[in-house]
Amino acid sequence: MIFRLDLDVAVYSDRVQVTDRKTGLLVDHRAEYAFSSDELLIADQRFLEHTLSHAIRKLMKGGFVLFDPRAHITHTERRLTAGERAILRTVLCDTGFKKVTFADDIDG
Repeated sequence: MIFRLDLDVAVYSDRVQVTDRKTGLLVDHRAEYAFSSDELLIADQRFLEHTLSHAIRKLMKGGFVLFDPRAHITHTERRLTAGERAILRTVLCDTGFKKVTFADDIDG
């Protein structure tokens, strides 16, 4: 079955939450490998990618097919730096998302 993956993503220190916007299902996933530091919420790109991909797999019950996938960054524990925003966008794009928006973007 192919369907559009449309997620809300929230990022906390060494933890992510992903919510399927269609079904409302939520997965709260703690990082196996720390991606946050004392100074930055997103300090390690590859460990964030690892954490997000595992959370998405849990949400989708093991596997998923991406058709026009979208991610909406709805919440972060603290304000992201421009560099952290770029890392988060890159991680989601590398994971297969075609459109990434931040809740505080005016132009989406």
